[in-house]
Parts: sequence; C-alpha cells; structure tokens
Amino acid sequence: MLSEKAYWLPSHVRACATASGTVLLDLRRNRYFGVGRKETRVLSSLAANWQDNPAASIFTSDLEALPMEDAVRIADKLVEAGLLSKDAAEPTAFTPTAIDLNSLLTSVGHEVERKSSIRWRDIVNFLRACTWARRSVRSRTLYVVAEEIGRRKNTAGAPFDAERAIELVGVFRRLRPHTFAARDQCLFHALALVRFLSAYDIYPTWVIGVRTKPWAAHSWVQQGTLLLDANPEQVCEYSPILAI
Repeated sequence: MLSEKAYWLPSHVRACATASGTVLLDLRRNRYFGVGRKETRVLSSLAANWQDNPAASIFTSDLEALPMEDAVRIADKLVEAGLLSKDAAEPTAFTPTAIDLNSLLTSVGHEVERKSSIRWRDIVNFLRACTWARRSVRSRTLYVVAEEIGRRKNTAGAPFDAERAIELVGVFRRLRPHTFAARDQCLFHALALVRFLSAYDIYPTWVIGVRTKPWAAHSWVQQGTLLLDANPEQVCEYSPILAI
C-alpha cells in the first residue's frame, strides 16, 4: 500500500494556497496553473515538501483528507501534468523567503527618499541591468532567472544596507524615464532593479505574487517591510508565490 508523503512538488514548481484552491507556478514553463480544493487536499497530504513553500500552507489546515485511493488517483494526474513528482525535489540555488505584507509597509519614493547625484558608473550599471532584464523576460525561464538571482544573493557577504538601497532606488527611478515606462512592465522593472542593486552588493527580495479574484500576477522588490518599487496599495491584494 502506498504510504503518505510519497510525492514531492518539483523544485521548479511554486505553490500558493488560496481560499478556493491553489495556484501553481511552473518556473520552467513560465505558466500558472490553478487547482481546486480537492487537489489542494491531495497536495497538502501527499507532497512531502508542501510546507517548504512559505505560502502553501495557508487555508489548508482545515481541509479533510481524501480517501487514499482517490488521493493517489488525483496525485498521479498532477504527476502527468508535471506539477507533482514521485521523485524527491532536487536542491536549487535559491531559497524561498517568507514575505510579510501584514505589517506596516514603507514605500521608497513615497514615505522615504534620499537624494544622490548620478555618476557614470550608475548609468553603466543601469543600462547593463536593463539589458539583462530584457533578455531574461524575452528568452529565459523564470527558473533560470531565479537560480541566477539566488546564486548571486547567496554569495553576498554584507548585510542589507537600507539607507544605501533607498539612495540607489532614487537613482534608478531618475534614470528609468529615459529608457522605459514602468507601467505594465512589473516583471521587467523588478528584475532590472534587482540586477541594478546587485552591482552595489545590495540584494533585496524579488517577489512574484498572485491573486484570484480577479486573477492577476504582479512582481515587485521588497526587503522586510520596505517596498523598493511599489506602494502598499499595489501589493496588499497579492499573495507571494515566489520570493527570493
């Protein structure tokens, strides 16, 4: 007889539980999938690494387990779809980070701001960051992007310098209108900002969040309760599905 915890979420699949089910993000296919409460019950009871996803356990503690035969049948269908695996998940270069959207959030450019002169180095780093972000959005999978961001972040030795980050975000915002419009380009904007800050050894958290009613996905950059490229109204309706 098949025992519990015989399945795993693959390393390239991120999960975010909602009141009506679960949103799954396949980082290798750059696609979102939605499953209902029945499938969520299966995931929470059979996936050994379900709790490793910070947003996965929300709304699942009160779900009743399905009969094993029904659960296995649904689990095998998820395996066929590539959203569940019978093999243990491979380690990744990125470590999921829990994001707090319930505390009092502070937004750079709204509540806090620091002025700084723009140097040639800033312009070069900005253009390089935009080039990298454009290539990432157009021709790379989110999994490859997440691994690169995670690998660079893991090698960082210095603690996060909030004051310097605020200053550099101001530089980024002043350079941005000369290159691209931020509207409807949240993923590109977030990746460009993360890459720009990494040139100064500053590594905030890159976030992708989802909501279901109505459906939408959004990406932003955050460190603790400090929002670097958004305000609280823009992110409070989203549940993080990926945070690195």
